[in-house]
Amino acid sequence: MSQRGQSSARPAGRPERRHRGKAEEMFHGLRACEAIFAKRPQAIVRVYLAEGRRRHFAKLIEWCARERKGFQVVADENLERLTKSIHHEGVAILAAAVPRWTLENLLTTVNPVATPGPLVYLDGVQNPHNLGSILRTAAHFGAAAIVGRAGELPPLSPAAVRVAEGAAEFVPVCDLADPVADLKRLAKSGFRIVATSSHRGKPLAAANLGGRVVIVLGSEGEGVSRAIETAAA
Repeated sequence: MSQRGQSSARPAGRPERRHRGKAEEMFHGLRACEAIFAKRPQAIVRVYLAEGRRRHFAKLIEWCARERKGFQVVADENLERLTKSIHHEGVAILAAAVPRWTLENLLTTVNPVATPGPLVYLDGVQNPHNLGSILRTAAHFGAAAIVGRAGELPPLSPAAVRVAEGAAEFVPVCDLADPVADLKRLAKSGFRIVATSSHRGKPLAAANLGGRVVIVLGSEGEGVSRAIETAAA
């Protein structure tokens, strides 16, 4: 029986079973888990590692022992079982779900005087893997947040967080209850609303995307909806 804060006496055995809370997720992937440890260590419940990752995550193991957090060395097939994925990259962390923001969180965080990075509005994008890819790219270009309609934006699932490669911990995802009204509030706060289109408007290279701006990206199949396009006009 393994002790909290120590590796299992059976490194290749079955992982210890634990009832997972509703607000917890089994995150996996090298960069995703590194970012959770860097940004939200207090959210970590338990750590699972393949033998080959012990050296890479030595500081995480030391932290687990010091903070009396459980960690366990397990075989690859058990990591696959825990994560329900073959893309675990030798590490999994049971942790609190990535927090979502509201418009109020966003408005109180964004400096009213300074120019933040762009906000990226996703209109109808519903694929979690696409959300992860957009988060990764948004972080690279310094975006301040991803925003979209509450209930329509995909969840920050472990798969989305893995694809984001750490960006989910640094670029917040903000749910808007009333997108048209909320975009108007952002416009009153000095943001320009710029909608993208595959068939009309000026070329991207000619567009002025500086300053306080919300860049609207449409769904995979339908593009930007008429209501949001009108709000950007």
